[in-house]
Amino acid sequence: MSHEAKEDTVGRIAVGLALDTSGDVGTVALDDCDPARVARFTEGMAHGKLLLPSVESLLKNAGLRRPDYVAVGIGPGSYTGLRIGVTVARTLAWTWEVPLLGIHSLTALALNAGWQAKPVVTLVDAKQGEVYAAVYRWQGGLPRLVQAPVIGVPDVLRPDLPKEAAWVGDGCAAFGIEPTVPEAVSDAVGVLKLARERFLRGERDRIPTVLPMYLRASEAERRLEARS
Repeated sequence: MSHEAKEDTVGRIAVGLALDTSGDVGTVALDDCDPARVARFTEGMAHGKLLLPSVESLLKNAGLRRPDYVAVGIGPGSYTGLRIGVTVARTLAWTWEVPLLGIHSLTALALNAGWQAKPVVTLVDAKQGEVYAAVYRWQGGLPRLVQAPVIGVPDVLRPDLPKEAAWVGDGCAAFGIEPTVPEAVSDAVGVLKLARERFLRGERDRIPTVLPMYLRASEAERRLEARS
């Protein structure tokens, strides 16, 4: 398959690197060509061990020392996965002295589902019987957030979600719903597409402000609260 370099609005080639470790499978994407190069971690939650080697491998295969910007999926999602991914992305952006962009992982999921005429309800399994949920509408060629991400059990969340909608994500099973687009997942490719759109508009995030969106306290925090 032929690869075509992508150019920004002033004609200079801009290459982005994205990380997404919000779920059980982590991904890294580099858009020096079309389609983007992608590395996936299929060994459960071994993000800490596989993330940096995957970044190094993609850059080496592309013949690059560093990208022009870094993007990271900030969640909501796995506490450990998000902490590792955001920490690595911040460190890389600081080391390389390139811009950093934080992207909601549920927005990447909505994007990967493709254009929908109806509202898009993104549902991701949050474990412990709960689901992460958010609602989007497609406007201007991109999914725009309508209802911010929340976490809860299906019976509590259901009344606040639109009845006529496109449903996507592995959390659909908890609602007893067949996903409208079964293959749609949140990954670094979606994160990178959303980040590129922001990057070309001149948007940048300050590195200290890019933080994981947990929505749920960590196990250690819950234990501390229970003892209080």
